[in-house]
Amino acid sequence: MTKIAVIQTAFPGDVILASPVFEALKYRERDCLTTAIVRPESASILENNPFVDNILIFDKYGADKGISGLFKVASRLKGYDRAIVIQRYFRSALIPFLARIPQRIGFHNSAARPLFTSRIEYDRRKHEVKRCLDLIGENDPDNRFRPRIYIDRQISLKADELLNQKGITYNFAVIAPGSVWATKRYAHYPALIDLIYDKLDLPVVLVGGPDDNDLAAFVTRSVAHMPHDLCGQTSLMQSAAIISKARIVFCNDSAPAHMAAALGTPVVAIFGPTVPAFGFSPYSENSAVVDIGHLDCRPCSSHGTRKCPRGHFKCMNELSPEKVLETGRLLLAGAIQNRLR
Repeated sequence: MTKIAVIQTAFPGDVILASPVFEALKYRERDCLTTAIVRPESASILENNPFVDNILIFDKYGADKGISGLFKVASRLKGYDRAIVIQRYFRSALIPFLARIPQRIGFHNSAARPLFTSRIEYDRRKHEVKRCLDLIGENDPDNRFRPRIYIDRQISLKADELLNQKGITYNFAVIAPGSVWATKRYAHYPALIDLIYDKLDLPVVLVGGPDDNDLAAFVTRSVAHMPHDLCGQTSLMQSAAIISKARIVFCNDSAPAHMAAALGTPVVAIFGPTVPAFGFSPYSENSAVVDIGHLDCRPCSSHGTRKCPRGHFKCMNELSPEKVLETGRLLLAGAIQNRLR
C-alpha cells in the first residue's frame, strides 16, 4: 500500500480547496493510504471525508512551534512513500524532507523547491483547485473532483436545534461578516441585511467565530431588521451545517465562501482588495463574485491586509449593497452560472 501525505497548513478555506486531491488520489490509486497534515483549526473540515484515512495535526503556531515541532511531526511520517506539499512555504516542505519521504512533490515557485524531488508548475491562470490537482498529475477536464464537505449527522442536528431556537426552520440567508484580514470585510453589511429582509423576504443568520463577536455587534447596531446572530456560538462544522441549510450565503473572500461552494449552497462572494484571477473564488457553478470593478490600486495584495494601503478603502466602501443584493437575486433566479476553469 502506497502511503501518501498531503500537506496544507494554511487557513481552513485553503484546506477546503485542497480537499479534491484526496478523492482524486483514491480514484487514481485505490490501494493507497492518505494522511492530511493540517493546522488544528482545519482538522474538522476533513474529519468525515471518506477519502482521508488519517489526519495529523501540525500546530505550527502553538505546540509544534519551532524546529522541535517539525521533527515531532516528521517522526510520525516515517515510512511514507510520497508527500504532496500544497503550501509554498519552506516550513511545510521541511516536514517530508525531515521524514525522509522519497517522493516529495511541490510547486516550482515554492520557497522550498530545492527540497522537492518533483517540481510542478504553479499555473497562475488556473483555479487553486486545479493547481492542487496538478500536483498529482490530474487534469480533471470534466471537473469531477471538486471541494466537498461531509457533515456528521449529530452536527447537523445541533445546527437544526440552534436555528429552531431562533425560530428559523428553512428559507433563510446567511451572512458571514468576518475575515482574518480587515480589508476583506465588506463595509456595508448592515444595509445589505435590511435589503435581504425587504427585497428577498428572507431572515438573516450571522455566522462566524468568537473573533467575529465585536464585528457582529457593530453590524447589528445599525440595522432596521435584526439578524439572528450566531457568531461565536458554533463550531466550524456547525457553521458549515447552518450554511448547508441556507437559501443563499453572502460573505467575503474567505472560508465561508468555500464552505458554501463545497456544500452546494448558492453563494455571493464579495471581493475587495483581492481578485478572482488569483484563483481563489468559490469553486461552484452556483456561485458569483461581486466587486467594485477596476481600480488602479486593485489588487493591492495577494491575501488582503490589515488596513487599506491608500487609506480610502474604495474597493469596499464604493461597492453598493444594492449591487451585492442584485447579484444574489440573479443567482437565485438562475440568471448567473459560474463557469469552472
